[in-house]
Amino acid sequence: MSQVTVRPARRCDCAAIYELVRQMAENRNARISHNISIKGLEEAGFGSQSACNILVAEDKRGLVGYVLYYYCYSWEGRCVCVEDMYVRQSKGHEDITEALWRNLVKIALDEGCKQFNFPPLRENKNEFYHHKTINMTKTDGYHYFRMEQEALENFVKLNKMPEGVKVKEATFADCTGINQLIRDLAMYEKVPDKPQIDAKALEDDGFGDKVFFKSYVAEAEGNIIGYTLFFHTYNWEGRGVYMEDLYVSPSFRGIGVGTALWKKVLEACLAEQGNRCDFCVLGWNMPSIEFYKGKGARDMTEEDGFIYSVMPMKVMKEFLQ
Repeated sequence: MSQVTVRPARRCDCAAIYELVRQMAENRNARISHNISIKGLEEAGFGSQSACNILVAEDKRGLVGYVLYYYCYSWEGRCVCVEDMYVRQSKGHEDITEALWRNLVKIALDEGCKQFNFPPLRENKNEFYHHKTINMTKTDGYHYFRMEQEALENFVKLNKMPEGVKVKEATFADCTGINQLIRDLAMYEKVPDKPQIDAKALEDDGFGDKVFFKSYVAEAEGNIIGYTLFFHTYNWEGRGVYMEDLYVSPSFRGIGVGTALWKKVLEACLAEQGNRCDFCVLGWNMPSIEFYKGKGARDMTEEDGFIYSVMPMKVMKEFLQ
């Protein structure tokens, strides 16, 4: 195998990356949106509203592989989502794949990320990293949902706002209230010890030099009574958002607060020319599942066999040893 260099992609690499993407799609029978082009890749990776990061592997032949990723967030704290990894099939491609992954793991740990998240995968998909992940659909019962563009556009036409409730973009000052609602949600989901973040972490990660999430809050009588936490995503179908949390205090449910919060997330998605909103729901949480399905979201676990999977920090560190 010739000497391989792994480095961050540059704008001038986009034509070669796009060719690798075309090869990947052909090999996997995958779909690439007609909206994806060399220019679109330049804007997504290097424009003023960048949506992803890309590492490339290069040898004397040119670019031979890439990994596309973006930063995200969960109750564990900072995370990285690996959207796609591809290496041209040739002698030594396994070593190139491992080199790309090793570099990405180091980046994630240097940024203080607690785990890797993965896009919806089918359980039998033979990815390099698949055997190193925890299938949260199997262990915890998570279902992966998606609301696609037509449903997004129909949903944001809703104008109803609950009387006496204000929905606004979260600020630094809201982090204590959001943190309390995260604790309330963890109790509701029967995992009170799961949150590993506090108000200070929310302040740093949502309003610091590098932003890992966005949030909207609902207020009534001066108190935060609901919140949503989300981040922007990117794949070969284009831009989107992932909604990590949507929660409303029990005494304010059934009056449209959740709908108003979710609408804000979808508006943020469409403002970036996004075409989907993804999220996960616990399989036993039928009230939420019925709510989401009633608004046009698809249960991709139920319909297409997709799973939600993560790689924890312990496995990340073991990989580098």
